Amino acid sequence: MPHWKLVGLMRRFLMNKLKVNMRYILIIAALMCFSACQNGKTTTANSSSASSSAISSDDASIQNSKKNDYFKDSLAYKTISFYKETKKSSLLADSNKFAYVKASYPQFADKQVFLNKEINTIITAKPWTGEPAENIEAATASFFKDYYNFKKDAPDSPAGYEWINNVEVSFQDTNLVVLTTTAYVYTGGAHGLESITYKNLDVKNKKEIALKDLFLPNFNSKLTKIAESIFRKDEGLTQTEPLENYFFENKAFTLNNNFAITKKGLLFTYNPYEIKSYAEGTTNLLIPYLKIKNLIKPKSFISTYIK
Repeated sequence: MPHWKLVGLMRRFLMNKLKVNMRYILIIAALMCFSACQNGKTTTANSSSASSSAISSDDASIQNSKKNDYFKDSLAYKTISFYKETKKSSLLADSNKFAYVKASYPQFADKQVFLNKEINTIITAKPWTGEPAENIEAATASFFKDYYNFKKDAPDSPAGYEWINNVEVSFQDTNLVVLTTTAYVYTGGAHGLESITYKNLDVKNKKEIALKDLFLPNFNSKLTKIAESIFRKDEGLTQTEPLENYFFENKAFTLNNNFAITKKGLLFTYNPYEIKSYAEGTTNLLIPYLKIKNLIKPKSFISTYIK
């Protein structure tokens, strides 16, 4: 699910469940990120680690990437850091009344035009619409403009605005780069929201990898059935227990499109408000390749991981 569509889902949930004025609803864009070329810290692919605090130690290697998560043909990159804030008040009582944007992301060599373009698309996306800005400075200016408009409407609010974004290379293999984006947005509501999204990139063919690229035809129903069985076990549910306490449409289990390729299996992540309340946080679902080996397309990106 694209980030900006997730925003709409969250907004509808809040409107239906909380019944508050939409003007003051926390409208979140999970995983909206920016681009910049400032204050770069050089990092090679072999030394990078994925940041994903919500993923348990039993999940895939995407949590703590190690040297063996990168193969000999891994592409080197450097990490770019960006930070900018609005002017702070000199009054102690108003010390939190400011907005800031903080971002970090990988930058590959100039010849990796496809990868850098994809990363730029991620990190320049505006938080409420998903529309990419020209650059991170423009995206930041738009965010600050919204903050100033908020202050005009609610001058007594003690809240500031926060936009923290991190894009990391969590996995690499031959012609494969997996990006994990962790973002936090706070825009003056009761709380902010941290979300995790993934992008699996086919470097050779210059495209994002979809589930249909990994599986044989007519895979969806079988994959969903296996995934639901794992989900129910993870959640401590029987195989027939109703899913009435989850936000699945029509109370029927479904997989989203927010998945990451790992060496162990496909890791799906449901962000807050997607299938559970904010308080229940992020839900991760790892589907081991061994459980779905009969569905995997030969010579696909994941076929080599079946052992």
